[in-house]
Amino acid sequence: MLLKPYAERFSALTLTFTKGVVALVVLGAAVLVSGSDAIPSGAFWILFASGALGIGIADTLFFRALRELSPHSVVQLMLLGQVATIGMAVVFLGESLISLEWTGVALVIVGVWVVLSDGRQMNGSGPSPLAVLYGLASVLAMAASVTMAKGALESVDPLVATLIRIAGGMAAVVLIVFVFSHTTERRFHFFWTDWRTAAKFAAIAAFITFGGFFLSLLALKYARLAIANTLLSTEPLFVLLIAAVFLKERPEARRVIGSLISLAGIACISAKSIWS
Repeated sequence: MLLKPYAERFSALTLTFTKGVVALVVLGAAVLVSGSDAIPSGAFWILFASGALGIGIADTLFFRALRELSPHSVVQLMLLGQVATIGMAVVFLGESLISLEWTGVALVIVGVWVVLSDGRQMNGSGPSPLAVLYGLASVLAMAASVTMAKGALESVDPLVATLIRIAGGMAAVVLIVFVFSHTTERRFHFFWTDWRTAAKFAAIAAFITFGGFFLSLLALKYARLAIANTLLSTEPLFVLLIAAVFLKERPEARRVIGSLISLAGIACISAKSIWS
């Protein structure tokens, strides 16, 4: 939400790279202060690959989608990541779903449709199908990344795990920037010559690093996955509040209803694990 104004001004690669640099600096300092134990090589490479997919690739796609989609629409797409995670568990881990959980999957999809099918977005000013596709690809990459990281977190401190994942994400971004350097060099230069914009973005990126990446991994490590996902899925309610306070956006009834429907779906998906 707070990054949307930057997504409208700068390229997705520029923002992903800059956010990664800030995250590496603040997390590296935190790890140096707190110290860390030895990291199993297997867990290290799983977390590194998870970061390359979930941060390097998914974040770049996310910023690209954020250019055209409203913050509320993006968050609704992010909720699909909850559904994608369950789908991956069913396909790759052989897990099964009860009828209540399938009901939750349907409710999340309906909630996404309610937000994205707003008639006013179809009159030439709404998001393009390509923007929605970028958003869907982003949430799928994030879901796969979380699934990869879950097991590795059992043997690695969450703070160190966050640093490794962001390092993996930066490696992916550097590779992408190298391939497309002829189109991104000038944009990087412009971003950092505007020091006020860069300073504000760095502050937001540092906040997201600890308030988002680190705390989400902490929740995944010490809480059951269903409970952690349920808490993380309350994001739409906070987005509506932040949009009203900082961006002066008045939440539309359709978006509020769509968010609540999706939250109800997440509650259904997680109910069995929470109450068992």
